[in-house]
Amino acid sequence: MIRTIILITALITVKGDDCVKRSFGEDNIVCVCNSTYCDTISEPKLQRNQFLWYTSTKDGKRLELSVNGFNNNQSDSDLVLTVDSGQASQTILGFGGALTDAAALNIRKLSNETQERLLEGYYGVNGIRYSLVRIPIAGTDFSTRPYTYDDVPGDIALNHFALVEEDDYKIGYIDHIKSIMPNLNDLKIFTTSWSAPVWMKNTDKITWGTLKTEYYQLYADYIKKFYDAYKERNVDIWAMTPGNEPIDGFIPFFTFNAMGWTPTSSAIWSANYLIPTLSKAGYKPLYMALDDQRFEIPWYVDIMFKNPTVKEAFSGTAFHWYFDKTFSPCRLNDLHDKYPDKFILMTEACAGSGLFEKKVVLGSWERGERYALDIIENLSHWVTGWVDWNIALDKDGGPNWAKNNVDSPIIVIPENDEFYKQPMFYAISHFSKFVPPESRKILSTGLENNNKIKVIAFLTPNQEIVVVAVNTDSSPINLTIKDKTTNNKINVHLLANSFNTLLYLPQE
Repeated sequence: MIRTIILITALITVKGDDCVKRSFGEDNIVCVCNSTYCDTISEPKLQRNQFLWYTSTKDGKRLELSVNGFNNNQSDSDLVLTVDSGQASQTILGFGGALTDAAALNIRKLSNETQERLLEGYYGVNGIRYSLVRIPIAGTDFSTRPYTYDDVPGDIALNHFALVEEDDYKIGYIDHIKSIMPNLNDLKIFTTSWSAPVWMKNTDKITWGTLKTEYYQLYADYIKKFYDAYKERNVDIWAMTPGNEPIDGFIPFFTFNAMGWTPTSSAIWSANYLIPTLSKAGYKPLYMALDDQRFEIPWYVDIMFKNPTVKEAFSGTAFHWYFDKTFSPCRLNDLHDKYPDKFILMTEACAGSGLFEKKVVLGSWERGERYALDIIENLSHWVTGWVDWNIALDKDGGPNWAKNNVDSPIIVIPENDEFYKQPMFYAISHFSKFVPPESRKILSTGLENNNKIKVIAFLTPNQEIVVVAVNTDSSPINLTIKDKTTNNKINVHLLANSFNTLLYLPQE
């Protein structure tokens, strides 16, 4: 009888740590989750005489764990990384994703048990421990229709302002996230609006145009009503931006929800209308400038911060990833050097958004690698966190009323009551699972000019050293990691095309 119990326990443990793989072509692998099963991550207690090593690979490994001792008596590899926890820089706010209408509608198509596994996979104790949630104010392109919370023309009293059915779903999921978060204090919900009601705009269109100046106060009141409505449902907003991608609203042929703000108009509206209105109502969110592309850094923020009220009231800058390959991350250094007391947060990323890109590529390792490299690049240049776009989409990358479909780390397959965790999900996992809020990015040197391995290191609040290394090469690479403060040494054989997270405690 005892043997039987031990055997069953062992099988459950092994199964609970294994990805159930499904292939969609050579090395295009997803992990399948359903109402009864989803892979988790082994978390043995870290001892001072060992390091934990998690590996994901193009050919199918997903956060596979090995427990190892230090290699202090072995020779160094040709490549040596030196980690110095005595030199720490920015504090990490966290990682997360957006709970859009589309995400909520997709999740809702699953059984209750499968929904719980999906949300647990992101925010729960056994998940990858997201701490950030982006919530749109009213509709985006990732809605089933273009709408705002008051689409009755001329309703200057905002008598027709109302949340929609999709808000009920999103708020319900936020409530569930609160119930499963390992530390509720880590949860940070931030928001922005894609467009004012069209009758407040100079174009009468949801896809472009600017806010009429005579409606500056009314639009601030509209935002306050959103805060009131969510507060009534016990949802507190941590931070916000004046508007999503403000440059888009100046493009007449733009195809989805947008409203234009110049940096000067954004500053005027924020300083004279938005901030006083919310403050008078008792709301004191953190304000972030921009919420647009890297090429607008730092000039857009510089102009906004010429307004002394904005410069004092705003705590940081938000930006998106869509042109990261074109514009140098040194722009982020410039922004930090000018405003060292203000944080920088990457607030939207997704694959499949390119004009000629396939929207969803199930199991794409290349897209996961793109995520991992972007996280390393941004967090190596003073960025404090990284937020994905839709946390769940369907196999077409929607729904999206403007047909602006994209990919997602989780793809929902409602007809089978299951969802797929893509390589993008695991790319984020290698950071979010092991680098909690209040961690510090620390110095790691020796591989700055290496084109095959990209590395970053952190010190957690529990004083764990976390090193994340991405091997982009199609061949394995040997690497030595030296800890400058303890003289401990780790020799690892990084597998081809792999994500690697290593954790260790400094010796006493």
